[in-house]
Amino acid sequence: MDWIYPIRVTFYLFLIRQLIDLLCIIFNYTIGRKLFSKRKLLKQAGEWAIVTGATDGIGKVYAEELASDGLKIMLISENEEELVRVANEIECNYHVETRIVTADFTNIDVYPRIQEAIDQLSSIACLVNNVGMGPPTFDYYATTDYITIDFIKNLIFCNNLPVAIMTHLVLPKMLRQHTTGMAIINIGSYSGYRAFPLLSLYSATKALVIQLSRSISYECSNDRIHIQTVCPMFVSTKMIGYCKMYFFIPNARDYVQSALQMLGVEKETFGYIGHAIQAYFINFLPNTFIKYYMLFMKWWIIKHKIYLSSISKKCK
Repeated sequence: MDWIYPIRVTFYLFLIRQLIDLLCIIFNYTIGRKLFSKRKLLKQAGEWAIVTGATDGIGKVYAEELASDGLKIMLISENEEELVRVANEIECNYHVETRIVTADFTNIDVYPRIQEAIDQLSSIACLVNNVGMGPPTFDYYATTDYITIDFIKNLIFCNNLPVAIMTHLVLPKMLRQHTTGMAIINIGSYSGYRAFPLLSLYSATKALVIQLSRSISYECSNDRIHIQTVCPMFVSTKMIGYCKMYFFIPNARDYVQSALQMLGVEKETFGYIGHAIQAYFINFLPNTFIKYYMLFMKWWIIKHKIYLSSISKKCK
């Protein structure tokens, strides 16, 4: 019948579009990052890389990878003992200069001291806004016990203010430099892309990271600075109890190496092909089904005895 034809054409066009999207993912994470990655430009863009939340997990690996590229590293985190340990490891293994700044990012008074430390740097190649915290588990916003006024304040202070303020402190200095290939890398989360029941407040803070990065990237579109938002799913780190790794749950080293290679390839990236493919298929689900997906993940966390305490107690 005549009315079936346009429906069939629309369906085929939809399938073609989805196939193209999937092929683009595969291309970007295989051939594309080899052809278009701007990671190698960081060394000529400046002398220093600044990494927040740099004492373990993704932040620590970013610091190590950037040091392996020959950049000097400024580490900013809360625990001074851990900062000294990581700084010594980087100096010993990669033979680059390091500096440390102790900062509790749930306290807004730390930023003048950070500004002084940044002003003393000769030039900046890269800023990695990694510091963050999250919930101890997935639960309903209205009935869970862990959501208190202090928790809400600390989560917003730790997940949003560092991205906004650190970018504001570093970006003018970068713009004054006569180099190309500089980068600001903001660590977001896939949960910031859409409604995420049982992770409501955390996903809202990550949505701000994505939107702020997106807007600033257009402001800097004619400049020499790459603004990249990295949106991981699960990565096997201390945050999730170093759970067993599968294709969809890489370790921090594999994840960061992949994400850095995506610099200049994608402004908003999932960082790792397993996460990109996972997000591709989850995006077909309506928001209603995300609730049941999160309930499944909550069951999975309990079954594997994973507790997200390391990110719920403090900013890392």
